[in-house]
Amino acid sequence: MATLHTPDSSTMVVDEERKRVSSAWTGAAFVVESLVLLAAIVACMAVFTSLFAKSAVAAKSSTATTRAVQLAQSAAEEFSSDPASVADGKKVGKGVAAGDGNAEGLSIDCTVDTQSTDGGTFYTAHISVASEDGSVVYSVDASRYVKGAR
Repeated sequence: MATLHTPDSSTMVVDEERKRVSSAWTGAAFVVESLVLLAAIVACMAVFTSLFAKSAVAAKSSTATTRAVQLAQSAAEEFSSDPASVADGKKVGKGVAAGDGNAEGLSIDCTVDTQSTDGGTFYTAHISVASEDGSVVYSVDASRYVKGAR
């Protein structure tokens, strides 16, 4: 004959206590894991935000340098086309590159030296593009020899 085994009350109390402790530990582990995950996400967001901010600063600097190079190139081409008038005081940098709005916040300075020889004149120009605060963003030297000019 088979006997039916029924748990007594002390066994039931232990089982209930074990279930309560187990479920509390599972809940605490979930909270700790969630907090670690949240900290990792916040750290990643901080790194990405910093990278995006540095990228924006680099892009702005690159844009300013590109504008300065375009203006200096335009001024050098104007000098090369007629160095004698630039040496006489004609302002350079008012050409195509300056006319399309690229010169906003930038100023162009051109210093011309002349060296006369028996066969002509050698013109040398130092062209610099400065920002509003006066710091030079880009500079270039250009030269041209004009035969027969004195």
